[in-house]
Amino acid sequence: MKKRANLIGFTFALIVIIYIVTKLDWQVVLQTFTQLDFRWLAAAFGVYLINYVFRSLRFQTLLNLGSVPFRHLFGITNLYGMYLYLMPAKSGELSFPLLVKNRLNVPLPESTAILITARFFDFATVALFLPFVLVFFWDMLHPWVRIVVFLFIGGVFLIGVGFIWLVRQPARTQRLQQIHTADFHPLVFRLWNSFIMFIQSMQAIDQRKQYVRNWLITIIIWFCVQTTFYFIVLSLGESLSFYQMIVVSIIMIPMTLLPIQGFANLGTHEIGWVAAFSLFGYPETNALKIAVSSHIILLLFVLLLGSLGLILIKKPKQI
Repeated sequence: MKKRANLIGFTFALIVIIYIVTKLDWQVVLQTFTQLDFRWLAAAFGVYLINYVFRSLRFQTLLNLGSVPFRHLFGITNLYGMYLYLMPAKSGELSFPLLVKNRLNVPLPESTAILITARFFDFATVALFLPFVLVFFWDMLHPWVRIVVFLFIGGVFLIGVGFIWLVRQPARTQRLQQIHTADFHPLVFRLWNSFIMFIQSMQAIDQRKQYVRNWLITIIIWFCVQTTFYFIVLSLGESLSFYQMIVVSIIMIPMTLLPIQGFANLGTHEIGWVAAFSLFGYPETNALKIAVSSHIILLLFVLLLGSLGLILIKKPKQI
């Protein structure tokens, strides 16, 4: 399955590369970078950094590990963000549970539950804003974009209902624990126990009732994401209102969630940005220039933050 996903991601990325090579004037891109406004670029990186501070705060809340130094969790979050961005087909999601287990000794089922909860807050926050985009831009949206948006909203709703059904039925969990597993294959036995631990971790998160705090943090995170995109576009010398940038990013996000992107988010970023900017009448060549230029800048941000993460989690040498 993983090889197939990687193959799909590679094929999709190759198609996008061919599309970019045939459509993009690289001299224009180079000229754009020679005229970068570094004040807006620095502001974009500053907001991008704040974004990961709040992501770390959300993980800290979900982990409920007050004794863990914040810099360690911040470093882990930075590395997770880098792996997620660089690795194809969303396989970088696996890095967070592994990093938390190796660095903080949190069991994989618990760290997986934390990651899934955090990602659900991300998706649900976007889903809250998407209906407004549909209402105000219905006539401008391509039918297939509408379909993707509807599927995204419906999927988030069903997942939310499923979470509630799963974690708020202690009796059901007890019945699952009472299933006789002595005759299970050792691998099936371990997987079953991990599943039970996962449900218990989800129930523990639910019982802490920190939804308001996590919602507020998530809204701040997505405000930072949109502000980062907006400042990057301004650094490229493009004129776009913040309202338009919010619409662009909200339309783009469901598309970039598809597990078909190649290395470093190649493919979905370009297609998502070109499709979103076309809503405001940007010519295809100009939208593609913005997409490619912003992708290069975001990749630089990701590598800088990942390098910072490596420094923060590095253990001091024993004297």
